[in-house]
Amino acid sequence: MTLDPSGRALSDFTVELDVYSGPYEWLLALILKEELEIFEVPLRELVALYVQARNPEAPNALERDTDFAGSAAALVLLKSRTLSPLSEDGEDEVEQALSPEQLAERLTRYLMVRRGAEALRERFRANAGHHPSAHLLPPRPGRLRIDPNRILEAARRSFSRPAEPPVRHLGPITVTLQELASLIRAALAGGGPVPYEELVRDMDRLHSAVTFAAALSLAHEGHLTLRQSEPLGPLTLEPIQ
Repeated sequence: MTLDPSGRALSDFTVELDVYSGPYEWLLALILKEELEIFEVPLRELVALYVQARNPEAPNALERDTDFAGSAAALVLLKSRTLSPLSEDGEDEVEQALSPEQLAERLTRYLMVRRGAEALRERFRANAGHHPSAHLLPPRPGRLRIDPNRILEAARRSFSRPAEPPVRHLGPITVTLQELASLIRAALAGGGPVPYEELVRDMDRLHSAVTFAAALSLAHEGHLTLRQSEPLGPLTLEPIQ
């Protein structure tokens, strides 16, 4: 086993027991979660393992001994309360005695406080040499340079009207919605339904799209009805009698 002075004091302490093999802190966690019964853990063997692994010359030897002594004492109390339930004689004795749940809660708080102290110590160690000061450093002349031309350019871009998009690639509009609406009315003048495919058979894409828009407009106004038996199926324009 190797002892690492950095990090938590008992983070590298591992145990080899019949019921558990692994880090000592995980053993405490299993006991607190009641996934491992406390009376199955041989405390004497646990202490012997720590004594064998103890290195008095380690920089954090005192911290390790303190952590192990505190956690081991809590385990002893917890095991004693579990194996020897309190007698019902005497109300004062019952009130003053601690239950296994209370001992487990104390052990949990101990681990939380200990790990919080280790986190603070690590943070203080990382910030060593940095001290806050209430004095403000005066600005150094010449560090900040402002170009008036760049300010004018930024203002011009912020308050100027955006440029219109180019439309030179678009051809002239040669068809109107009113013209194709008149064409649809003339096709429906006979009184019968007119398939949309026959209506736009000789038209290009632009005229076909505008014709469909004109048909939707006439249907919205109530001049005709659009019927389609299935999705994406043939479209039929029927006049409203």
